[in-house]
Amino acid sequence: MENVKRNIFLLSMAQFITLASVVTVVTYSSLVAKMMTGSTSLATIPSATAFIATAAFAFPASIFMRKFGRKAGFYTGALFAGFSGLIAVIAIYQNNYYLLCFSTFCHGTYQSFANYYRFTAMEVSPKKYHKQAVSYVIAGGVFAGLSAPTLAQFAEANYFEPVQYAGTYCLIIALSLVAHFLIFMIKLPKRNKKVTTEDRPNPKVMDVLKRPAFICASLSAACAYLSMSFIMTATPLEVVEVCGYQISDAAGVIQWHSMSMFAPAIITGTLIARFGSIKIILTGMIIMLASTLTSKSGIELYNFYGALILIGVGWNFMFTAGTTLLEHAYDEHEKAYVQGLNDLVVFGLAALATLASGFMLETVGWDMMNNLVIVVLILLIAVILWFVRVRDTKPKDRSDAII
Repeated sequence: MENVKRNIFLLSMAQFITLASVVTVVTYSSLVAKMMTGSTSLATIPSATAFIATAAFAFPASIFMRKFGRKAGFYTGALFAGFSGLIAVIAIYQNNYYLLCFSTFCHGTYQSFANYYRFTAMEVSPKKYHKQAVSYVIAGGVFAGLSAPTLAQFAEANYFEPVQYAGTYCLIIALSLVAHFLIFMIKLPKRNKKVTTEDRPNPKVMDVLKRPAFICASLSAACAYLSMSFIMTATPLEVVEVCGYQISDAAGVIQWHSMSMFAPAIITGTLIARFGSIKIILTGMIIMLASTLTSKSGIELYNFYGALILIGVGWNFMFTAGTTLLEHAYDEHEKAYVQGLNDLVVFGLAALATLASGFMLETVGWDMMNNLVIVVLILLIAVILWFVRVRDTKPKDRSDAII
């Protein structure tokens, strides 16, 4: 049990480093892109390329780790993070927008590997603690929310000061080095060569896509990420460029949003174990609806703080519960394949939302963007009602789980 606690702690800290890096990229990439291009529509594309890479490499990352092991995959991802920071600094010095997009694409590749920290948490813990293990690893993001903006501002003020934002992206390189150290310290169980090399065919894609548990789990997590990234990516632009607040105000909003995304994870796993994934997903949806109403009620700073905090809590409930529900959509030998397919769906839809975010802000405005989130939540309710009906009319394959 001591090794379990150690591994969960290290995975949580690795998650913290990843998300500190992600928060920095999301907060500053749109501002740097706007500075380079002068276009709101183009400003969110660098953040979108990160999600595109995360989606594109989600499945290959899972297959890579099935063949070479989790740690090899995590090291590979951390290398991409350091490379991303280096390329971003060069892009800023050269005022090269396309190079900035390439940098964020590399960072998205890092995310595609790091997203498997949460699945690894289930692999290193007893089955009865799976839900709590996932939740504790996701909770590592609390430290990212607390520290990332401060670290970014410190790097900005003390390194490469004549060149705006260059010091901030040096932070990405430093975080990559810390990630390597944490990954080295993790002690994973020895891989069973017989199992990992066994020539068992993967399930057909359509077979997986038709599984009710996969549909509900994947779409719940996808809707959480889609809605959150759609609003979060546009927030710095809305706060600074449209409403005229300071960059520090936008950073503060994103900081509290980041903390709200991960702080509930301290209790989310326990809530899921007690009430089941579906009830927690629905609770998250209600909180997200409250976020849209808060956002639509005004453009004062407290509206942005309230809306982004609520959407962060809603994301946590929906994404964590969606992750634990996915466990009921595969057998052990299908794990890498189904997890990879799930993340392809989740981050593919999130990429589309992020890509459209700046354009939608410029063309239809902030209120309509929040209306679209409401539409997404209504559609997900239909999916959940269908899943509950199917689940309750068929025998349960895994009767020991509350889903």
